[in-house]
Amino acid sequence: MLLLLNSNNQNSTEQQNDEVWREILLNRLRKRRHQLGIPTWEALRAKSGLTSYELQQVCKGEIGQLKISQLRKLATALDWSLEELIHNIDYQSILLVAKSRISNLVKATTEATKLRQLQQQCFRLRKELQHQSKQLNTDFQKSTFEQLQTLLTNYPSASQMAQAKPNLPAKNLTSLFTPLENLLQSWGYEPIGKPWEQVPYNPQLHQADTDDIKEGELVYVRFIGYRDRQSNDRNTAKTTGDTQQTKILCPAKVSRTLPGGIKN
Repeated sequence: MLLLLNSNNQNSTEQQNDEVWREILLNRLRKRRHQLGIPTWEALRAKSGLTSYELQQVCKGEIGQLKISQLRKLATALDWSLEELIHNIDYQSILLVAKSRISNLVKATTEATKLRQLQQQCFRLRKELQHQSKQLNTDFQKSTFEQLQTLLTNYPSASQMAQAKPNLPAKNLTSLFTPLENLLQSWGYEPIGKPWEQVPYNPQLHQADTDDIKEGELVYVRFIGYRDRQSNDRNTAKTTGDTQQTKILCPAKVSRTLPGGIKN
């Protein structure tokens, strides 16, 4: 069975070589004909003195039955020497060209197949990434909602209560924001400073309300900032007293004075 398969493959290759060889032979003869201004095969036959059958044999590369005198006439008609004619229609000479063409064709086909496979793989990976992105977004939304659920469900009622009772102490509402603090902690976000805390001014952590505040000068935190302790981003800063690099998400806003009506 294996020998039969090998034989079939060999026969197929030989047949393919013969087809390409004949195509190259015809192209050579046709090109030479055009170079000499011979318009048709019939005109070449008449000029060479060959019969139609003999010319067909030449076009097929079957010149073994032709006489030398006939080949000389054909060579003269094509303005070649006998040696040039034989070289241009020689099987081995053309076979080398045919094999080269077949090799290039196989190589191009293989490369095209690989390219198509890569394109299919890229398309599949793109689809997977899109699916993963949607899934990550869904998971993030679900996780965030679960952590903020208490705030989201209680805040509308608290807002309604504040409108109904304007004198309701604000401290009664601060516990509502505990889930928000927990969420920020789970993200690795931590506050920079505390409201109205007095701290030395650090331009890496603070945003001053005036340009003349110097580094190290005592200032008050008006609005806290946030930084990411878990960030691997290149845009990070190593601040005084820190043991690791952090990404500043937003600096704390500071001033030399406290808000009006607030005493230290």
